[in-house]
Amino acid sequence: MSKLFEKFLKVNFGNTYFKEYQGLFGIPDFVFYSKYEDEVAVISFELKLKDWKRAAKQAFRYKSFSNIAYVVLSSKSVNSALNNIELFERYHIGLAKFDNESDFEILYKPESSKPFSDILSQKLVNSIVSNRKRSKNCEILF
Repeated sequence: MSKLFEKFLKVNFGNTYFKEYQGLFGIPDFVFYSKYEDEVAVISFELKLKDWKRAAKQAFRYKSFSNIAYVVLSSKSVNSALNNIELFERYHIGLAKFDNESDFEILYKPESSKPFSDILSQKLVNSIVSNRKRSKNCEILF
C-alpha cells in the first residue's frame, strides 16, 4: 500500500512530501507540504491495512506538527472506522481510503488547524526549506 500511495502522491503532487519522516512526535508514513503566500501547510498520512484505532492514535500525535492528519485505510478495512466516525470528528483527524494509484477518497476532512507544537512545526518547516535548497526540481504547490 505504501509504494502505491507514494506513486499516487508523486503523480498528483510531485516531490512535495517526505516518506517516513523521523525526528518529530512519531514517524508518519508520509508528510505532504505546500506553500501559500508565506505559510507552509503540512498534511500527515498514516497508512494502515487494518487497525484503525492504532492509526488514529498515531495520526493524533502528528497534529503536533501538522495542520491536518489523515488515517488512510484500504476499502476492505475502512467500514469499522466509518462506524466510529465520531471519534475522527471529535479529535479532528481525517479519514480516507486508498486501494490503488487512482482510488483515493477522503471520507472525512477536518478543518486545517495550527499544529500543537510550534517547535516541532518549525523543525519540519526548516527541513522543508533545506530540502528545497538541495532539490531545485522540487515544486511546492500553490
